[in-house]
Amino acid sequence: MNRINPFIDKDIIKVITGIRRSGKSVLLQQIQDELIQRGKNKSNFIYINFEDLQYESLLDYETLNKELVKRIQQIDGKAYIFLDEIQKVISWEKTINSLRASF
Repeated sequence: MNRINPFIDKDIIKVITGIRRSGKSVLLQQIQDELIQRGKNKSNFIYINFEDLQYESLLDYETLNKELVKRIQQIDGKAYIFLDEIQKVISWEKTINSLRASF
């Protein structure tokens, strides 16, 4: 968290990488906790874990983009997007770049 804290709430895309079972998901939760401590509302968070089968329909980058745009538009203020296991989405970078350009 010490290395991530300076970048929290900065207008850049953050990607956390590491070997399997190294704590990346826990780190995502810690970042959310830090944002809450800084006064951010959890209702502004979008969290999707692509290991959960309920999100299998979002494994296409275009479908994911449509879903995220819909969710972002329902948020009042800044949206914080946490995508766990995003590598399961082929061409996920297209979605992220599109969201960055639009929002």
